[in-house]
Amino acid sequence: MNSSPSLVILAGGLGSRYNGSKQIDLFGEQEAFLLEFAMYDAVEAEFESIVLIVNEHVQAEMKSKLKHWEAKVALHVVLQELSPVQEQKVHPNRIKPWGTAHALICAQPFIKGPFVVMNADDYYGTSVMKTAHSFFQNEVDFHGLLSYSLSATLSEHGGVSRGLCAVDENGFLESIKECLGIFKNDTGIQCQNEIYLADNDRISMNMWFFQKSIFSYLQAYFEAFFAEKSAELTTECYLPSMVQSGIEDDKFKVKVLSSQEKWVGLTFPEDKNTVMQHLSELTERNVYPKSFSL
Repeated sequence: MNSSPSLVILAGGLGSRYNGSKQIDLFGEQEAFLLEFAMYDAVEAEFESIVLIVNEHVQAEMKSKLKHWEAKVALHVVLQELSPVQEQKVHPNRIKPWGTAHALICAQPFIKGPFVVMNADDYYGTSVMKTAHSFFQNEVDFHGLLSYSLSATLSEHGGVSRGLCAVDENGFLESIKECLGIFKNDTGIQCQNEIYLADNDRISMNMWFFQKSIFSYLQAYFEAFFAEKSAELTTECYLPSMVQSGIEDDKFKVKVLSSQEKWVGLTFPEDKNTVMQHLSELTERNVYPKSFSL
């Protein structure tokens, strides 16, 4: 049986389409960051610690605003950064972070056992952390991916990118393929390269349940990626690509779970109203307290 899990929240992105820092936008009667709702769920599910991976633009505000959580859970706010040796190899004009796979490497020193990974700009549902805790109580070898129905994760305000999942007969992930510019119109759902998709296709929203053993493969994968791409200005190393590579190399297996929860998230500025309304409804139903600082 595993120890209590940790939660890793990826909050290092720059949010170019949102026109601002999504990580520090405020929501609900709580006037809280969106990620605080997941933090509340993690504390309720008795997670051991929470690690936030952030960029330098939001680090100070994150630390100040979230300080009250330290009385409830071990909290680490960690800057997403390269090692000094790696930094010397980067093009001087690069400003983009190195992607979600690199962000997770930055969390490694603070992780003692199994852990959940999620995006700071997505809300995955109230039961997710309890689902993860149960998964880790019963599973010590395989990793997990909480998948969602494609139709439940689209935006009314523009095309979105999603990881399309192929699952084998035993419930393990066979492949994960990035589909860009997904939108729904009168003819159905399609992505940028004119591939038509189905409402109930299973997709990844970067909600991973990882055993600590993932770090050995992740580290080697990023080092190889960085050795090849270090001089590039915008290329990023993503978690789904790392997972796909590990599956192809037969290094690990990933169980795919299906979430029935309602997902809401922030891609475009107009998405904020939808998120606000959903969180307000949950607060009215007493799913969340009216303040997280009490």
